[in-house]
Amino acid sequence: MVKRTTIVILFLSLTWIIGCGRDKVNDLAVARQELQEHSYSQAEIRLEGLVVKQPQNVEAQCLLAAVYNRQNKTQKLEATVGKLRELGQPAVDKLVSIMNYEQNLAEDMTKVLTLVGKPAINTLVPVLGSTTEYVREDTILILTNIGATATGPLKEALDSPDALIKAGAARVLGNIGDKTAIKPLVKNLGDTNSLVKVESAIALYKLGDKSHVDMITSGLSENLIPVRRAAAIAIQDIVEKPVVDPLLKAANDSDIQVRAAVVRALGKVKDARTVAPLIAAIKAKDSIVRNSAAEALKETGEPAVMPLVDLIKREQDIATLQKAIQTLGDIGDKRAVDTLEKVYAESKQPLVKQEAAIALNKIE
Repeated sequence: MVKRTTIVILFLSLTWIIGCGRDKVNDLAVARQELQEHSYSQAEIRLEGLVVKQPQNVEAQCLLAAVYNRQNKTQKLEATVGKLRELGQPAVDKLVSIMNYEQNLAEDMTKVLTLVGKPAINTLVPVLGSTTEYVREDTILILTNIGATATGPLKEALDSPDALIKAGAARVLGNIGDKTAIKPLVKNLGDTNSLVKVESAIALYKLGDKSHVDMITSGLSENLIPVRRAAAIAIQDIVEKPVVDPLLKAANDSDIQVRAAVVRALGKVKDARTVAPLIAAIKAKDSIVRNSAAEALKETGEPAVMPLVDLIKREQDIATLQKAIQTLGDIGDKRAVDTLEKVYAESKQPLVKQEAAIALNKIE
């Protein structure tokens, strides 16, 4: 009789444990689905109930932080971040894991890890070596936002055997503006890896050492796309006086991000030689390149007016026509008026006609 009672108790205990485990798994799975479907209020109620029952449930706390972030519930988000800090390293590990493997939650985890701050730094630095681009870029953003408290581990990372970690650390140190990193960054200009060299030169430029522009520019001709991207974006964003010839050579790069950044950088040059490749770029099928070309032509100004007028006279593609007309309106040169008036009077395309009217109003 005693044995039978013991067996019944054990069976009931096991059933309860399994049942609790099943509820836990289901709550987390359903909450994820609700997040995916933007049913934030339902996910919030479900997860709040779960963390009341299981306050040490790290995954539930992470998802609850995401729910609060989506709803801009700042106070609740900060309170949950405080609980995650109390949970320590397991919480940081879980946040990083979700960022790594659940792209739909990556933006939320980026925000939460930024708020966690210092306790997350040592875990995040190795993630700079991720071969998944969005994870690496998110990690750079988090460490940049954490700021000065991250500089010690980042400077140590400049000696990492992993080239991606070294390059990522250089980028963050340049973003933060830590001039104590200048010496190790100069050392990494001699690295065998082209990405490390270019990112180090970019970081040094941001820190005030502008003597390595040639190294940044040389990145435009590298075989590796990440190197060309880093160089092109740096020239677009920070290099004050880009050299035109390397940009002209890179204007038809096979990578859209590189091409768009190069095209945008050509507008900074304000050189008549850039007009022809920019006119070619404004006809690109990719809207990012086309928009970049329009901005660059606007910056180029007067030398771009007549080539744009000639383009409008012969172009049939509506998207190209719209963008060229917009650009002429933005430049505001009266030499475009006759052509724009003709387009407005004769075009059978309502969108083109509308753009011509808007451009004429800007000029007049």
